[in-house]
Amino acid sequence: MKGDDELKRNYVLWTLVVLVVALAVFGLWSMRSRAYSAENLLEAGYQKAFYNLLENVNNINILLSKGLVTSSEGQRIMLLTSVWHEAEKARSNLSSLPLGSRDMTNMQKFFAQMGDFSHTIAEKIAQAQTVTQREWNILRQFKKNTQNLNRYLRELSDDVARGRVNWEKGSFAMGMSRRVGQVMADKFVAIDQRLKEEAPTITYDGPFSDHVEEIKPKAITGSLITEREAVEIGRKFIDNPRNVRYDVSVTARTKGTIDAYTLSFRKAGTNDIDIVMDVSRQGGHVIWFLNSRDVEQQKIDIKTAVEKAKKFIAARGYDNMEPTGSLRENNTITVTFAYKQDDVLVYPDFVKVKVAMDNGEVVGFDALGYLTNHTERKIPEFKISEEEVRDNFEKRLTVNRIRKVIIPDEALKEMFCYEVDGRLEDERYLIYINAQNGREEQILKVVETDRGTMTM
Repeated sequence: MKGDDELKRNYVLWTLVVLVVALAVFGLWSMRSRAYSAENLLEAGYQKAFYNLLENVNNINILLSKGLVTSSEGQRIMLLTSVWHEAEKARSNLSSLPLGSRDMTNMQKFFAQMGDFSHTIAEKIAQAQTVTQREWNILRQFKKNTQNLNRYLRELSDDVARGRVNWEKGSFAMGMSRRVGQVMADKFVAIDQRLKEEAPTITYDGPFSDHVEEIKPKAITGSLITEREAVEIGRKFIDNPRNVRYDVSVTARTKGTIDAYTLSFRKAGTNDIDIVMDVSRQGGHVIWFLNSRDVEQQKIDIKTAVEKAKKFIAARGYDNMEPTGSLRENNTITVTFAYKQDDVLVYPDFVKVKVAMDNGEVVGFDALGYLTNHTERKIPEFKISEEEVRDNFEKRLTVNRIRKVIIPDEALKEMFCYEVDGRLEDERYLIYINAQNGREEQILKVVETDRGTMTM
């Protein structure tokens, strides 16, 4: 009996072992199967994005070709608008490819510029404006670049079709070998570099124009200053009603639109940074600063805070500035000021001033917009009268105010406009009418909240 019991126990034990092994094998197979399925789905997604990109480029090439040869203005508008849509799809598909950390900046820029430029030309045609020979030449160059890009991508497509490339998360993966995958990824990088060399540098009225990236600040004047001079400028510039003793030092040299010294202000005897400031290396202009102190309680009203901000910038050489809006947050208020030349409000020349509402101390300042754009303009004669604008709008909404302004478009080109401040029932709008041709340039909806006024 004892032997039979032992045999039964061994049988049960071996049965359990076999069952556990079987379950483990099944679990491993199931995991691998799910991983394989997920990998296939991922690869299918990459393949789809790649072939969609090929289709986008081919479509762009055909659309540009038709747009250049058609004699119908209506057809040309439709074709060039379609180029814009296809270029946006191409950008989306390119960003879906598993290229890891590889930089496709030039290809993304190429699609963005080509699409936006085509849309710009379509708008000019729709508004019966003349398309210059230079603009037609740019479109022809884009067509040539697209033909080349189509050929480069077809070469990649042939390698994919031969099974030499698989897709994996993060990068081109191993097909026949890791070396092959690396070569294919490098081909994408090579295409990106070719576009940088072949594609035109273009300047036009659009947000992707090369001149937008290369803008030179207009109000940065004077000679180069030393670090010691930057420190002295910073000490004098901040608002310090409590007479706090600060140790000030240059902690970095930053490069950008405006090269600057970065200053750090520490209370004497401490290591914590209380104020950070950038001072331009040319001319010693304070670009911005921020005081990070806590503001625990509001003790002054908005009117007093706005007046404090106005006195602060006037004392630092910012004259003829008019408040245009404010935003309250955490017992502070940020007031935006725009420059006023004669009777024209110049929106691009703006500064922001942040005031603590406990004691009226200025705890933040930003003059990048002003330093980038400020110059004295030659104000043209407004060809459309204020009366014409008012007569046109009073049938549609209640007009509270009309004033002359300068606003920037997406390409930073300045437009002389009338700003119509009006209401439709209980909603407020700002409408900008071109003072030279009467065209409606922009509409902003004004949202007024307890925190301040915002536009959308």
